[in-house]
Amino acid sequence: MYLFAIDNQEELQEGVTRVLGEQFNYIEYQTSIPKDIDTTVHEVRKALKRIRALLRLIRWDIGEELFLRENRKFRELGRQLSALRDYHVIITHLASHFEAQELQIPEANYIRLVEHVNQLKETELKQLVDQKTLVAIKNEMSFAREELANYPLESLGPHTIKHGVSHIYNQCLDKITESQLKLDDHPLHELRKKVKYLLNQMTLIQEVWPDFFKHYSLSLKRASDLLGDDHNIAETIILINKLPDGTVSVDDKAKLTQSFQSEREQIHRELWPLLGKLFTEGASAFVKRITSYWLISRE
Repeated sequence: MYLFAIDNQEELQEGVTRVLGEQFNYIEYQTSIPKDIDTTVHEVRKALKRIRALLRLIRWDIGEELFLRENRKFRELGRQLSALRDYHVIITHLASHFEAQELQIPEANYIRLVEHVNQLKETELKQLVDQKTLVAIKNEMSFAREELANYPLESLGPHTIKHGVSHIYNQCLDKITESQLKLDDHPLHELRKKVKYLLNQMTLIQEVWPDFFKHYSLSLKRASDLLGDDHNIAETIILINKLPDGTVSVDDKAKLTQSFQSEREQIHRELWPLLGKLFTEGASAFVKRITSYWLISRE
């Protein structure tokens, strides 16, 4: 695994080029040796998200047309793996809760439920194999490397950090407000993505002041994990309530839904105060501070 960070001695152009190239290499490696398909899918999706976070950082330097094209390409590659990942997470979530005796349904009903989700997962996996999805993603990394050579990165500088971080931080603030006004799955899902992008950007530039960024990034990661857990539970609830008749009873559906909704409420009780601490500043103040760290580190 390559370190997703720009070295303090590197010029920004040099660091961006190296980090993107390393992420392409890592995806090639993962898709070449899929010993454990669940791990491979997870690692490839994480690398694709890191790439997209970096693209958002340099968005105003490379131009909107190139950004939109490249972002769309990497987003679509990730989407091809999302269903398989979702099923794996749901199965793992159900298993951990059953082992902890937190699922208030009979064991036979639990087994039938998991067998059904496993069948959905196997169908998705067969489609992935038949369509040679991992091979296609691996091949796309070669094209991505060729495209990277044509990125207009000559003008990268402190303004890159300012504009890229400012945009994502503002989006986080907007999604926090939207999510609080409307506690709905969609704005929470969007907030999860924006927090993840900011986390990846902070990780990318952490070498300018490791002590600060390590602390801030740890808290951001906790918020990202909480939002991820909330999203996984929401997806589990949706799947359970779409189950065909006979898989689990109406009563079991209600019990499972109530149990998972209670878990989401516990997550939210930790999440919102944490987000309040992480986003106390306006975007301009936060970005001015981050940009100052970047400039001072290079004096």
